[in-house]
Amino acid sequence: MISNLRRVPLKAGKAALAVAGISLIGALPTTAMSKPVQNEDYMQAAQNNSYWVLPARTYSGNRYVKTDQIDRDNVDQLKKVWTFKIPDDDAPVESVPIVWGNTMFVTSAHDHIYALDAKTGELKWEFKDDPHVVAFARNRGVALMGRDVYIGTLDGHLIALDAETGDKVWDKQVVHDPSNSFYTMAPVPYKDMLLLGVSNGDWGGLGYITAFNPKNGDRIWEWKTVPGPGEPGHDTWTGDSWKRGGASVWSGVAIDPKTDTLYMSCGNPQPDFLGTVRKGKNLYSDSVVALDISGSKPQVKWYHQFIPHDTHDWDPAMPPVLFDGKIDGQQKPLVAVGDKGGNFWILDAKDGKLMDHTVVSYQKGHDTEPSANGNYACPNTNGGVEFNGGAYDPNTNTFFVPSSNQCGYWTAKDRAVYIAGQFYLGGAFPKLVGPNTGWFNAIDVNSGVFKWRHHFDTPANGSALVTSTGLVFTGELSGNLDAFDTRNGKLLWQYDTGSPIAAPAAAYKLGGTEYIAVASGPAGFVKSPKMSDQDAGPMISVVAAQGG
Repeated sequence: MISNLRRVPLKAGKAALAVAGISLIGALPTTAMSKPVQNEDYMQAAQNNSYWVLPARTYSGNRYVKTDQIDRDNVDQLKKVWTFKIPDDDAPVESVPIVWGNTMFVTSAHDHIYALDAKTGELKWEFKDDPHVVAFARNRGVALMGRDVYIGTLDGHLIALDAETGDKVWDKQVVHDPSNSFYTMAPVPYKDMLLLGVSNGDWGGLGYITAFNPKNGDRIWEWKTVPGPGEPGHDTWTGDSWKRGGASVWSGVAIDPKTDTLYMSCGNPQPDFLGTVRKGKNLYSDSVVALDISGSKPQVKWYHQFIPHDTHDWDPAMPPVLFDGKIDGQQKPLVAVGDKGGNFWILDAKDGKLMDHTVVSYQKGHDTEPSANGNYACPNTNGGVEFNGGAYDPNTNTFFVPSSNQCGYWTAKDRAVYIAGQFYLGGAFPKLVGPNTGWFNAIDVNSGVFKWRHHFDTPANGSALVTSTGLVFTGELSGNLDAFDTRNGKLLWQYDTGSPIAAPAAAYKLGGTEYIAVASGPAGFVKSPKMSDQDAGPMISVVAAQGG
């Protein structure tokens, strides 16, 4: 990979381009790293609202933040304080900002990294490598550890940069097969390891999650999501179909540090739409797996498969969320996951027992398989609960999660042929038909029924951010960032970012002011026919209480 590193700051003679609050390139603001990030900073993230240092704020994966400024009474006074135009091409932005000290680290779809002043949006430095895109351009964020920042790339590299300057520390290609494997997930730091799952579940690869040494990129351990010969679950695949079984680790993970248990969602089996060549349950695809990572090699504690032998690409793309909630009147440690089949699941975090199941999207044809003549099934591959997932509110015992209503017309072939670098599907991607709408769902954890639902005219991909003051934020593909009353779903505030939102919001506090940040950009392949053409390009928008 040829490096094309651009480092900013610019020299003082080059003035900042800041027009109408939009920061493009600025002179050197304050230092990028106030202090190194230590293990205790990750552990204490739930008690400290000044930073956002993990992809979903805490190891639990729950985007819940304690606030003391932004509440139901004054949320309508939130104002834009700055925006940063991401100087990348017209690709979607799905990453969540990482905020530490006075610096925000954000990424573009093509693995560019921008270190910004979290108060003003001024650019401190920029890193660009322009990797080869194996499949599609997406990046869901970076990891911050010590004084370095880490990114997994679209061509299968893991790169460490000096967080102060943006200079490379090391760069390694670490996927096993770069012709069909790549990274979109944000690395997750944990106890002197970097955890990173591979993306290859539609291209004929085999899923795995790896623990890397952050000092040099060496492998510490690796766990494959499809069991090989002699391993439990191998008999759920016929013949040699397991060798290209998929089950990627597309998105984030949750961790219980008290027990060193890693919770991860495994993607769809392959070929996606042709089940006749891989008969059986196809473990561990479409499953949540709990791994004991306390030793030198991960051990499966339990697994729960949601859709055995999936033939519609309905995997649980949502990162798991750990929380202690009341269900059937009893307080329990729980883990929640949603899937693209339109299901929301709550499991016992100790043993994986199913506690509740709520259908959150329109469903049709779940008992059918794609055929040569074609048939209808809902949701489509971009429907149901997508990559950003939701969040739990301990004050109301409510889980908030967006979902999408879409349907598709599905066809399958009589065989699937693997060609390196191409889709391995066994059929065509379904033709989009029927509704293209979304829901923001508030689910009573105790009963599994809806407390309230808010309908969107577009599919819903924007996750949830819950505050202790009774607010829940989510983004729309219309470009709106919304704030709802957690009790009743009343829309209290809305801000139009100018571009579709398919990314989670983050919260942080700096200089006594509370901020909400969210990325937006082109809709990409989630664009639906009824969406407006509004698109101001990829950007980060930041709003604040009391005008910042």
